[in-house]
Amino acid sequence: MKEIARVRKLAKISIADVAHVGPGTAAGEWFRRYWLVVGTTKELRDIPLGLKVLGEDLVLFRDLNGQMGLIGLHCPHRGTSLEYGDIEERGIRCPYHAWLFDVAGNCLEQPGEPRDSQYYKKVKHLSYPVRELGGLIFAYMGPDQKNPPPLPRYSPLIENGGQKYIELTRYYDYNWFNFIENGVDPVHFSVLHRSDPSDGTWRSWFFNRHDIPHFDAVETAYGVKVISRKPGPTAETEYVDEKSVALPSIIQIGDLEFTHFHKPRSALAEGSHIEHIMFVTPNDDDHFMLFTADSYTGLESDFFPKLADTRPPPLKEEKKEYDHRKHMPFRGSVRHEDIVTQGTQGRIDERNERLAASDRGVILLRKRILNAMKAVQKGALPQGVLTKERAQKIVKIDSFTGIRAKGVF
Repeated sequence: MKEIARVRKLAKISIADVAHVGPGTAAGEWFRRYWLVVGTTKELRDIPLGLKVLGEDLVLFRDLNGQMGLIGLHCPHRGTSLEYGDIEERGIRCPYHAWLFDVAGNCLEQPGEPRDSQYYKKVKHLSYPVRELGGLIFAYMGPDQKNPPPLPRYSPLIENGGQKYIELTRYYDYNWFNFIENGVDPVHFSVLHRSDPSDGTWRSWFFNRHDIPHFDAVETAYGVKVISRKPGPTAETEYVDEKSVALPSIIQIGDLEFTHFHKPRSALAEGSHIEHIMFVTPNDDDHFMLFTADSYTGLESDFFPKLADTRPPPLKEEKKEYDHRKHMPFRGSVRHEDIVTQGTQGRIDERNERLAASDRGVILLRKRILNAMKAVQKGALPQGVLTKERAQKIVKIDSFTGIRAKGVF
């Protein structure tokens, strides 16, 4: 009877469950099998950083010995927020009664208790393992805290002699999945992020809403990639824009928010030399954080400091005095356009949809994620979790912007 009940429970899982990430939910338990980005090295300074991850209130800190910790936000004594705690050599001290916790959640001191008290040894606070890689801070919130899977060595985060840039954390107030599936919807680039088709740039020609490029959605070892194509300068070549989603919630594209798209087509002959990787970490069902890392291996010196000057200026959109819509004006900024369209969708479990052929990338991604959630409920490792045998391998996620041989997948 127990096995029948378990099978019935599995049968109830649907893609709508992906919107709910708290403890005990199908998506929440799936997310907890991966290393998730929870902060950046440059933003973790000399004060604690309070944050919510997968519905749990936590605090991230670095003690005066340089060790990082991610522990429960509220002191187990009487619930005071450790976001206001004092950072010391051995850990973080609660401001209320001075209980001291190390990075592993062990209670080290309780000054208000009798001098001979050993009660502190019985107090173990919630904690999760954390690691740094390439300027990002990852946490593992899964079931085997003492034996987590290897942290993937994502190629944009590994030293390769190129230039690196880590953006400041961005915060969004809608469901994480709206952002992720946007990454396998290339049609929206031609429509939402459109520009003047006659301005002579590669972006306007390739992502032309009057001539939307064909795209293929392809399964990969890590998730899904979409490849948009148009005829190249020769019969054997084609212009390509390739981007990927890696499980659980990573998007990688071959350009940096259209950085190169304002250049003529000839500038794309050898590709953009960029890996632009975005890690999405849900705070809860209605908020998420976005962590972005860029790796540039081209020949242009001081590429990132010069980036602001290479971006085309945003379009000017007049704000009408009678227009009381919350996000107006929104045209002309890629990020703002995405926020308006994704943020007004509602969660996937709250809306009705009429999916079409152009949603084939979205459909494929939903299938891969649903299968991964079901794998976790069956006790298996989901796709994208590294085994120890592959711990030292560099994880290369496919992305490309430029010209290459026709028909390459």
